[in-house]
Amino acid sequence: MRLSLLRGFCLVALVGLSGVARAQSEEGECQRSSVLDRVLGTGQWFWLQGKVMPGFELAFGRGLLEADLELSFIGLTQGSRPVDGGLVGNQLGAYLMLTPLRDRHYDVSAGLGVDAYFLWGIHPDAREAALAPRIVARFWPFRELALTASARSYLVQSDGLELGTARDGREAPRVLLSTGLTWRFQ
Repeated sequence: MRLSLLRGFCLVALVGLSGVARAQSEEGECQRSSVLDRVLGTGQWFWLQGKVMPGFELAFGRGLLEADLELSFIGLTQGSRPVDGGLVGNQLGAYLMLTPLRDRHYDVSAGLGVDAYFLWGIHPDAREAALAPRIVARFWPFRELALTASARSYLVQSDGLELGTARDGREAPRVLLSTGLTWRFQ
């Protein structure tokens, strides 16, 4: 009894979340109804000097609004005494985005969010955060696959984050760029 109730609940949840429920339009065509009109996954690469930073992003939204969640891993391309193995930590990002430009072949989003850095490879208690505006542009040469570029800067940041300062102390651009491939799930 419990197992069949659990199976039934899971089936209802899957049907509701995937937007499989259909509604009849005025023209008599079936249309997809869902809480979300897009769910996107992106594999991305951040362009940093002296570091590697691959990551993943999940974006979901409806209409103009979109929420983006990121997980990236930070490593060093050059050896460093305090870091064994080159892995420094990871970054988590959460953004609320507006997508005013959306077409079959492109979309452009702008928003504000938080980047949190957990630098467990340097020091287990090292945590840094920043408030960041962000712009994302996606170019859709195929219906399900896009080329993605994003840029962000830090408005307010904790003392340990020095966007715009190279490891050797030289001045660098105060913008964090990334590129990637996006897959449309819905």
